[in-house]
Amino acid sequence: MKPSTQYNDRIGHASADIAGIDYEAIAQRCNLGRKYTIIGVSLYGTRKISVTLICRDNEESTAENEVLVRVYPNIDLTVDNVLERLNVTINITNNPRYDNPELDTNREETIDEDE
Repeated sequence: MKPSTQYNDRIGHASADIAGIDYEAIAQRCNLGRKYTIIGVSLYGTRKISVTLICRDNEESTAENEVLVRVYPNIDLTVDNVLERLNVTINITNNPRYDNPELDTNREETIDEDE
């Protein structure tokens, strides 16, 4: 699942906690029936974040060819509905050396306003 934006894409990674989310209930609210199985979510925007469901089409998919579909639910889904916690990191340099999901910082610092 590759994210993209309209202009000037940057590479990044995301991590989310979903343990308390009931995706079967979301599927029922969205009338997905047995045709679609939710395999992921896509978030897009900043001020108003739209939520799209990434689903497997169970009717068209075969063992040789899995068909994935972006489903735009006809109900109001928010980030809180599909994720418990979210952490996103973006490599603003686009230097591939920083596009390593195992790369981590050496320490944390807080800088006061008056410094």
